[in-house]
Amino acid sequence: MRVKITARTRQPAEFPFNYQYALHSVIYRLIEKSSPDYSDYLHNRGFSGQTGPKRFKLFTFSKIHFGGVNLTKSGFSRVREFSFIFSTPMEPSFEHLILGLFTDQTFHFNFSGKRIDCAITRVETLPDPGITGESRFLCLSPIAVSTKREKEGGGLEQHYLDYMNPKEREQFTRNVKQNLIRKYEAVWKTPYPEPDRDFEFRFDIDYIAKRQGKISKLIHFKKINSHTRTKIKGFEAPFIIRADPGLIRIGYAAGFGNDNAAGFGCAKAINIDRKKR
Repeated sequence: MRVKITARTRQPAEFPFNYQYALHSVIYRLIEKSSPDYSDYLHNRGFSGQTGPKRFKLFTFSKIHFGGVNLTKSGFSRVREFSFIFSTPMEPSFEHLILGLFTDQTFHFNFSGKRIDCAITRVETLPDPGITGESRFLCLSPIAVSTKREKEGGGLEQHYLDYMNPKEREQFTRNVKQNLIRKYEAVWKTPYPEPDRDFEFRFDIDYIAKRQGKISKLIHFKKINSHTRTKIKGFEAPFIIRADPGLIRIGYAAGFGNDNAAGFGCAKAINIDRKKR
């Protein structure tokens, strides 16, 4: 299910461009306050797939949509009302749980010690889109895809794949597919039945050309339970995916790529312009 959360600040406020970790913290605090059991499950167990140790939180959220604000060199000023999307492959029978996480809640952001008090004013359940085996999406947050690679001196490090690098594009697509399969298995508790089925993922080439290839975003994100920051590289552009509709629906609900519970990979389904296929 997918909900749109609208909130207001107590007074006009300023948000920095790099607000993603703060929004991530807000969502976790709301979950912890409204459903301690659900929060404990997300933190300590998560949803596991059929193969490998990978566990998923199985939710994602969009960037903030600000209404009637001014842009400054450091961020957004005069913020009063804003909204964001929260999405998860939760069964309809648990809709009350998700709505309860956000309805009539108050919360606050912390930006370098500066507190911004907010109150949620509206929570709307959004209808499911008609997803087919060929679907087009708009990114509501950047898509980040990572892999492990050897680092100098030995050991492994996390590397975020660069879609615009021809040498990494094929692996980028392959990892998107494998990530969706693992999420599918975590949701349905069964092996994915068609692992060899054709799969295509590509960002819109016209949009890339219009942006002169500049579709990457580098997000400075603070690690949980740590004062250090990590840089997450993601890509933000319309994209087309051709695959099993069931796999695509998992991506729509839980996010495409990695770091979904940190606010990456949230996307909105739109109609395909057949003339541009």
